[in-house]
Amino acid sequence: MPVGDYFQKYGPIQRRKSQAAHDPDELESPKPAEYSRERFADDPPTGEYAGEYLSARERIQARRTVRRRRTRRGVPLRIFGVLLLVVALLALAVPAAVYASYHDRAFPGISIQGVDISNLERAAISATVQARYGRFVREPVTITFRNQTWAPSLDELGVRFDIEQMTEAAMQVGREGDVLARIERLWQVWNEGLDIAPQLIIDEQQLQQYLVQMSSEVNIPPRDAALSIAYAKIIATPAEPGLQVLIAETRNDIILGLNTLNPQQVALRTRTLEPGINDTVLATAEQQARDLLAAPLVLTHNDQQWVWNAEQIADLLAVEARDGGLHFNVNTDLLEREVERLAVTIDSGSAEPRLRFAAGNLYVVQEGQIGWRVQHPETMEVISQTLTASTATTRTVQIPAERISPQVTPDTLATLGINELLGEGRSSFAGSAAYRITNIKAGAARMDGVLIAPGEEFSFNTQLGEVNERNGFVEGYAVVGNRTKLEWGGGVCQDSTTVFRAAFWAGLPITEWHPHPFYISWYDRFGLGPYGDGAGLDAAIYTGLNDLRFVNDTGKWILMQVDVNEASQVMSVQLYGTDPNNRTVQIEGPYITNEIAAPSTPVYIDDASKPVGYFYQSDMARNGRDITVHRMIAENGVEVRRDTFLTRFKAWPNVFVRGTSTGG
Repeated sequence: MPVGDYFQKYGPIQRRKSQAAHDPDELESPKPAEYSRERFADDPPTGEYAGEYLSARERIQARRTVRRRRTRRGVPLRIFGVLLLVVALLALAVPAAVYASYHDRAFPGISIQGVDISNLERAAISATVQARYGRFVREPVTITFRNQTWAPSLDELGVRFDIEQMTEAAMQVGREGDVLARIERLWQVWNEGLDIAPQLIIDEQQLQQYLVQMSSEVNIPPRDAALSIAYAKIIATPAEPGLQVLIAETRNDIILGLNTLNPQQVALRTRTLEPGINDTVLATAEQQARDLLAAPLVLTHNDQQWVWNAEQIADLLAVEARDGGLHFNVNTDLLEREVERLAVTIDSGSAEPRLRFAAGNLYVVQEGQIGWRVQHPETMEVISQTLTASTATTRTVQIPAERISPQVTPDTLATLGINELLGEGRSSFAGSAAYRITNIKAGAARMDGVLIAPGEEFSFNTQLGEVNERNGFVEGYAVVGNRTKLEWGGGVCQDSTTVFRAAFWAGLPITEWHPHPFYISWYDRFGLGPYGDGAGLDAAIYTGLNDLRFVNDTGKWILMQVDVNEASQVMSVQLYGTDPNNRTVQIEGPYITNEIAAPSTPVYIDDASKPVGYFYQSDMARNGRDITVHRMIAENGVEVRRDTFLTRFKAWPNVFVRGTSTGG
């Protein structure tokens, strides 16, 4: 019982108050006299005090009685004081003895998660805890999925579990606070026992990061069913479901396992991801593809006809996965090329009469004639619709084409505004083979005398038409892609280069231009016009692919006049018309950068059409380089436009053709 509490309840003051409650007269003070005259001891009492009179002997006896009572009351107080002193000494001596006997040992009644560690020294406690939780620390959780397992450490999971901290916590029980607090704590442990709960701290964010990283080994995105068409063959790829790790659910399972403080096996939680396009959609698309390839496409124009077979149709079709389905579209880039090829055959070029300008006068060389011009957007639209929608046995498309009639007649020649030279381009074909000269002349004939209307975009390929024997062309070596090969029209790029230079020096807007992919030395001659020879201003064309286009922005008609001089081996193109606002053209450059040496290793190409022993160098090694030319166009002395022409020549090795045929 606490000392303070004891004295409050059992101290002298409290005891007297308690006694007064049982015998109030004994402790009550005498009442004072109320009369005024002097009284003597021997005077007999009078009046109301007559009964209270005591003799001298009686008064002495009364005083003795009071002293004996006071003496009897003082004896218990002395005994209590002695006992209290003994208890206090014991209160100090017993804990001191206890602490001395449990120095560096755990007090009785202490356990760690049910494991008794009473009386154990610090090292023994640490060993006991290590034995209890060592396997958990080494292998806290094993995560399993199918035939895969992961055994992350506590650190990887973001878990802090300190064995030494538990040992220290056990040793501190009863050793913290003041003396009374320690005694009270030990008394509580002695009576009730104390089981220390291990402290497990989990960083859930780090745990989630570990699972996210681990899930990359398991997650499989769903694969939609797919369909493609190549070489008229339908290729179907079935759908496959995906797999996704359920991070939150797996994390919760791991936390539950960790809280047991025993090694646990946790199954990785996952879910199946369904593909957006399933096999049912694929089956429908397969049937549609078979229908689209079942019949050819017939294209007609007047008495001409073209038949596209299943392989040609397949090349144009593209399958698009969209909105949970497979949809058939037409590759517009490829279709545009095919329409360009059709236009080369159908388009008649200019329907206007062919003219000649000489000595300041215009002459009609060839009468104008009715012509046709393919309407490209309309043609692409009708072909696209037919290819993707029709499943008929026979599919026929009438090619939309515009009928064009001549606008110029002999009577209107004077109104055309053709009266002066706007620009001239020249090129040299010295050393060209006979086939090449033949093709240069055939191409020049398609350009000579052509009229270009105000605002019209001139197309070299359209005016050139089909490159075939009927139009005077022969087979020869032409620049195709990144090498030369035997083709119809080898040498036609001489025509396109010379026409390009005429338009360049006339200051006309060039809307499409393609330089050659590698350096060709003979185009350097007259390459920079009035600035002399140089590279960077040549033009490559390929019918149906690369074109040369420019616009007549002079406001008047332009006449293209071509001359091929076989004696000097020079081709020239003049553009005549009306000079708008004293137009002048100047250049800056050419600037040569990024020089790359030609590969030192030659390339050999086997040709089965040539006999063994045949050896021919088809390509000369050429350095690669970038060439930049800036064109400044001024009118009335003020610059109105600046264009940049960049040519990027590739490095090219020596190429040799070897015959491999043994006859027979």
